[in-house]
Amino acid sequence: MQKVNFTYSCGTRLTYELDDTQTAEIWVSLLSQMDSQFLLRSDVNHKHGFSDREEIKTRAIRLNRCAAYLGFHLEPIDRQNWHTALNNLHVNFPGFFKQKLTPEKFQTAHEMNLLIHWLEYELVNLYGGKNQYLFNLDFNHEPLAYDLKSSIPDNEFDHFSTSLEFGNLHLHYIFIGRHFLEMFNAQDFVCPPAHFRAQHAFNATCGLVFSEPQDEALSNAEMHAYYHQRGGKRFFGFEYEDPKFAKGFFRLGRLQNIAEYAQLEQREALRRKLKNSHIVDWQVLS
Repeated sequence: MQKVNFTYSCGTRLTYELDDTQTAEIWVSLLSQMDSQFLLRSDVNHKHGFSDREEIKTRAIRLNRCAAYLGFHLEPIDRQNWHTALNNLHVNFPGFFKQKLTPEKFQTAHEMNLLIHWLEYELVNLYGGKNQYLFNLDFNHEPLAYDLKSSIPDNEFDHFSTSLEFGNLHLHYIFIGRHFLEMFNAQDFVCPPAHFRAQHAFNATCGLVFSEPQDEALSNAEMHAYYHQRGGKRFFGFEYEDPKFAKGFFRLGRLQNIAEYAQLEQREALRRKLKNSHIVDWQVLS
């Protein structure tokens, strides 16, 4: 069984055991070809869920400045309106990149997109009490990572899960657009069908989950209702139960010493330790 160590800037090292899938085998070979210099360096893309109200307020102001520079209107972000405000702004993003952009506009549009997704996680925690915490290794803007992109085998789509479970290591989304779980979490009723794209390909980009468990039965019922409200197969192009709908994220493996975090206090202690850190290195173990 292959394993991967991730080292954080705070000195913590976490080891993950990989699942016995062809996708995990390919992914770890892709990760071994990546270097920390390839990671997207941004203060809003490498972790979610660890912020406070002041940081959220500061980045909402920053998002407003990005939107204004690009000529977009950002509606007020508050408890009642945050879903609508972020969705109405995000709907501009995929089409915006079909234009010929100056380097300044390209960078601002990229930052706007990162801020939108960062705020979606932080605000669902703040206003919805979701307790979602994630770290990302984002290679999506490194040309080499895209050159090494691979496809998920047809017989492995049942490894996708909508549950962001503590200790999971998963593939991250790599496309411009939105997958189903992202749309559901954002309660997006404004993006057109062309913005939805199921994840059938991947690169070395991945996510590490430190979230608290949710009521899975309730979440599944709510997601099923959203699917039909959004237009069902006519909108998404897939039946809800079709594995290729790729709901959620593809699990690659799990934290080796997961039993050590069985209690809430243990999980909170780890999150406190990781709160102000980032991943600085990784090592593939045979």
